[in-house]
Order: sequence, then structure tokens, then C-alpha cells
Amino acid sequence: MRIINKNGERLLQKDDYVEVFVKDGDIIQYTGIYHKSKNEKENIETLFVGIIVSERYRHDQGIMGIYVDPLYVLLNNRWCKIINKPPPAKYSLYPHLLLLPEFYYHYYPIYYLQTCENVDITHYKNISSIVDFSNVKS
Repeated sequence: MRIINKNGERLLQKDDYVEVFVKDGDIIQYTGIYHKSKNEKENIETLFVGIIVSERYRHDQGIMGIYVDPLYVLLNNRWCKIINKPPPAKYSLYPHLLLLPEFYYHYYPIYYLQTCENVDITHYKNISSIVDFSNVKS
């Protein structure tokens, strides 16, 4: 698996050679970690729909992964719109950092790039259930 630039587009090329558009502003569905509120004990591995905000890049290693700002989360088999996300901060849980498996980053990387796929955001526009991220653990 690798992230490449092809014809001016940033693409995730999976091990099965499926290519996923992963440039800034693209919408993807992916597996990520839902960090529950401070009062709940366990986090959940689930599906998210999010917008790619940037790449994770180091001059000596190249593109290591992507940052994805989650917009929707699948909870109890129901899609929910995410509201009241805390502003990004150093060592923040959100946006998600999806890394290539050969790289390590010291704080909360997620190695689920193989689950990424492009989706059409219009399929999620009429979702009325919400989940409030203002009280997630940090």
C-alpha cells in the first residue's frame, strides 16, 4: 500500500491495486476509532465518513498518511452527523490520522488506510441523528 501522485491527484494505491482519491477535500469512508465521552469506558472501532484535510508529510520519508476530519459516524447500525467537534489541537484525537503501516507517529495514529473508499457525500445529507463530540476523551 502506498500514497502516490498521479496526473496531479494524490491517490492511495491499495495492495490489491485499487486506487482511492485522497487529495485535500475528498470525501472517504473509512474505519476509525470513536472515542467515547469521558464518562464511558471503551472506545469503538466503527465506520466514519470524513473529509481529507491534509497529508502527513516528512521531508525525509515523504507522505506518511492523511488527516481526515470526521463528518458522520456509524453507531448502533445508524449513521449520525457529528456536531460540536473540539477545535484541532496538538495531540488531538480528531481529525483522525490514517497512517501507512510502515510508519509510526507518537500520538494516536490509526492504521486503517486499507479500509478507505471514496463515497458520495449526498448519500449522507439527510441524516437527522446526531452525536455530540464536545465531550469526547482527549
